[in-house]
Amino acid sequence: MNNFNMKLINSIILLLALSINGHAKTLTIAIDLSGSNPLLQHKNFAYVAAKYMSEQIATLKTRDIVSLQTFGSRGDASNLINYKFTVSRRLRANAIATKIAKFIQSLPNQKELAQSSTNLIAWLEFNDSLDCANQGQVVVITDGLESSEYVDAKSFLEGKSKFPKADVDLKGCEITFYGLGAGLPARYVKTIRNAWKKWVAESGASFTAVIR
Repeated sequence: MNNFNMKLINSIILLLALSINGHAKTLTIAIDLSGSNPLLQHKNFAYVAAKYMSEQIATLKTRDIVSLQTFGSRGDASNLINYKFTVSRRLRANAIATKIAKFIQSLPNQKELAQSSTNLIAWLEFNDSLDCANQGQVVVITDGLESSEYVDAKSFLEGKSKFPKADVDLKGCEITFYGLGAGLPARYVKTIRNAWKKWVAESGASFTAVIR
C-alpha cells in the first residue's frame, strides 16, 4: 500500500474518531409557568432572564441543540410546548437567542398561562430528553417552589415537609435554577436552595442556583 493510500485511510479514521467523540451539546431551557414564578408577573425579571439565556445560547457551536420546554401543572396542555433548534450556518446561535429572548419577555403579558401547581420534580424525573449522557445543560427559569402531590409548598417552607428522594439518574447533567427564591424572604430562599441542592445531588447531576 502506497503512502498516499495510507495517509487517506489515516485521515478517514481521524474524521470518524472526531465524529464519534464530537457529540453535540443539548441546552434545555425549562420555563416554570406556575403562578408563583415572578417571570409571569414582572417585566424586569423577564428582561434579565432573557438576557441571561441569550448569553448561555451565545456559547453554543454548530450542531448544538436548544430545547425550549415548559412545566407547571401536570394536566395543563400548555406544558406540551417543546421547541427544538439546531445551531447551523443557516440558523446561528444569536438568531436562536433572539427567538428565545422574545418568548421569555412576552410571558408577563400572558398571565392567563399561570398555573396552580409546580411539578418540577416530576418534570425532571420523567424527562428523557435532557441528554445527560452527553453532558447536557439544563437551565430552569423558576422560583424553585415545588407545589405538587409530592410536596405542599406552604408546609415545605415552614419546615414541616421535605422533598422525596430523587428517583432518576441525571448524572452528567449540569442543572441551573435561574431566579430561585425570587420575591421570597431570605430564610425561605435558603430552605428552597438547600432542598434542591440535596435532591439534585441524589440524582447525580451538578447544581447551581442563580438567586435574584
